[in-house]
Amino acid sequence: MTRRAPSHLADEQAALRRVATLVASGATPEEVFQTVAEEAGRLLEARTAATVRWEPECGLIVGSWNHGEGAGIEVGTKVPYSAPGSPVNRASHQGGRIDDYSDIPGEAARLTRLAGYRSSVVAPITAGGRLWGALFVFSARTNYFPPNAEQRLADFTQLVALALESAEAHDQLTASRARIVEASVAERRRLERNLHDGAQQRLVTLALHLRMAQECVRTDPAAAEALLEGVGEDLKRALEELQELARGLHPAILTDRGLVPALQSLANRAPFPVEVAGGAPSRLPEAVEAAVYYVVAESLTNAAKHAGASEARVELSTTTDTVVVEIRDNGSGGANLTDGTGLRGLVDRVEALGGELRLESDEVSGTVIRAELPLH
Repeated sequence: MTRRAPSHLADEQAALRRVATLVASGATPEEVFQTVAEEAGRLLEARTAATVRWEPECGLIVGSWNHGEGAGIEVGTKVPYSAPGSPVNRASHQGGRIDDYSDIPGEAARLTRLAGYRSSVVAPITAGGRLWGALFVFSARTNYFPPNAEQRLADFTQLVALALESAEAHDQLTASRARIVEASVAERRRLERNLHDGAQQRLVTLALHLRMAQECVRTDPAAAEALLEGVGEDLKRALEELQELARGLHPAILTDRGLVPALQSLANRAPFPVEVAGGAPSRLPEAVEAAVYYVVAESLTNAAKHAGASEARVELSTTTDTVVVEIRDNGSGGANLTDGTGLRGLVDRVEALGGELRLESDEVSGTVIRAELPLH
């Protein structure tokens, strides 16, 4: 790293303290993203800066600061990715500068010119071992930034990357907890509805029939006997309904026989061939077994319902510290962890146990869902 002038180092440390204080105060990620953009702009004595997060299809402006130069960049703006190897793509993913946007190709450069900017310095943001996004500092003049601007912005970006990751992780945790609460409320209402419409109504009818049989037992024994026979059948059906509800809460085969037989049961019920490979040397913690079971159940359901798969493979492996389950199908792909509630619910379930769920899905190789959970 290039040696920094004492005044520059002091400016960067002061900016970092302001960002860290904001994170520690429980500020929203949006506030943190905007403050990071502002501090970056002020460090390089510019008037405009933006915090950009890389999304699957584009760069998303998540923080923007403008203090008198250019038209400003609105938070929420989606900027299309530039072609690999282009000056904008190279600067935004590897770091660098563009001193004159006049002849730079691509939609991102065109939007930059349209907003009134002619030069920029960019530093990629790496957080949690992945390329999270980038910090852009703009000027309305060409060749505006001094020679050391790239290094200064890169140094500052390294300092604030953890703050950005922490702010976003806090936001994701809050959203995950909210989804878990909403899911539990919805499940409670479903159970109440099923109990009311099914077993509860049947038990009310049983109580009425028993009272009628009691009244008939002396005056009309034959009628009482017929009523009691019907009560026996209704009791059997009520018990079956309650057992079915209980299986929805926690599969009986998982409780009685363990994870591998439960996964084999899912494979046997699938509408296409499913191979179950690997295993667990002993019983795992109950919550972990349930999480693995529902990851497999949801994955096979999605493969049949949405991807048109004709076969799948479930592989289970354990170490002394973790269990890993991987479900691979040959369907049409296109799944992601943000659309719908099924996969999003699996992510919440796995992360609530300290685990991680990953997904790869494309039209050529199908879908692979991999969940890794700690055992302790």
